Amino acid sequence: MIIEFSLGNYRSFNEVQTLSFRATGLTSEDKAIDERNIAEVGGQRLLKTIGVYGANASGKSNLIKGLSFVRDMVEYSLSFETFLSDWMRPNLQNTSLKDDFGYFQIVMLIGNSRYRYGFTLGENVIDSEWLFGPAEKNETWYFKRKANYIEINKDKFVEGIGIPYESKLRPDTLFVTFCSSYNGSVSGNIKDLLSNHITTGIDTRQRDFTRLTNLLVKEGNKEIVLQWLMRAGLTYNDIYIENIVPDQNVFRSRNISSRAKLMKNTYNNNGEIAGSIEMDLLRNESEGTQKYYALIGQLHEKFENGGLLFSDEIDSNFHPALLIKIIGMFNNPAINKANAQLLFTSHDTNLMNPEIMRRDQFYFTEKSATDATVLYSLADLKGIRNNADFAKQYLAGYYGALPMLNTFTEPENNH
Repeated sequence: MIIEFSLGNYRSFNEVQTLSFRATGLTSEDKAIDERNIAEVGGQRLLKTIGVYGANASGKSNLIKGLSFVRDMVEYSLSFETFLSDWMRPNLQNTSLKDDFGYFQIVMLIGNSRYRYGFTLGENVIDSEWLFGPAEKNETWYFKRKANYIEINKDKFVEGIGIPYESKLRPDTLFVTFCSSYNGSVSGNIKDLLSNHITTGIDTRQRDFTRLTNLLVKEGNKEIVLQWLMRAGLTYNDIYIENIVPDQNVFRSRNISSRAKLMKNTYNNNGEIAGSIEMDLLRNESEGTQKYYALIGQLHEKFENGGLLFSDEIDSNFHPALLIKIIGMFNNPAINKANAQLLFTSHDTNLMNPEIMRRDQFYFTEKSATDATVLYSLADLKGIRNNADFAKQYLAGYYGALPMLNTFTEPENNH
């Protein structure tokens, strides 16, 4: 599970900002909310869901992109020599960059063990990198890196000894990724969590975005998919998957390998079932239905195996009631058996309800006087009751993080 994520000097972020999944000491008016929404693992009380709100261009998407960048750096920095130079995005409004091109740190639980891993960037190089892990008390360092010099704790990070990093580790490659390529145990677990268990929500513009759900059907689990659809009020009789020949022109733009066919009832004039009809998911169903169908594969995998799902603008194409349903599933231990986590951005204030999520599960992004993103939690604000009408107070401006609309609605004062 993810405990916290910090980033600095990345896109609209300048000074280091931190998003934490640690549950604070607050208690909900309905204690059942706390019991559902908090997972107690490895001595930690961790939130299962966090929603991020704020005005357009305030940095919500950049937070998601920063987490995605860390994941992809761990996955690809060894394989692609130009990955860092292609995807490094420091804050361009910071005129005092010098050697600071980005700061990233993630604290995570692997099993019941807590690790703290991070790195900073120079211009197209890894400037520093560190890994701290469990010790007899609190934590201790496993390795510390400064440019090409790496100091290794021989008692805690044995896998870093004896591998040819001095001659083969490129300046733009992460040491943890390099160690994992030599079957390092700790580094391999970190890479597996960050690369394989932190996944993005569905974007219908993605290539073959229904693949995971289609795979469930192909593997004989279509009843699971039908049940997931029914949970969202989408009733079908059957599903089958049709393989696509790559050069079929009508689907060339999507570049997909298979498509779902969903069977629905047909009715006569008396409202009686007359038969069934085949509905092509991509041709006949709405984008909201397509997005939810595609999400089923990820949700099923997360609830079985754990991990973090992050989604930018999760409310896009989704009815508010369906969003509440999805968040409720993450917070339901009977469904979310592996304590999977959800991080989302949204403008949908229907979710800002103390009967759905706690105060510490809402974060906000706001631009500072220097146009840099500031990230803060609703739990950081004083004088807010745990059972307050969060949505009403947010829209009234109590929490900040709202767009300045006066220039659109009021005439300019030239005096």
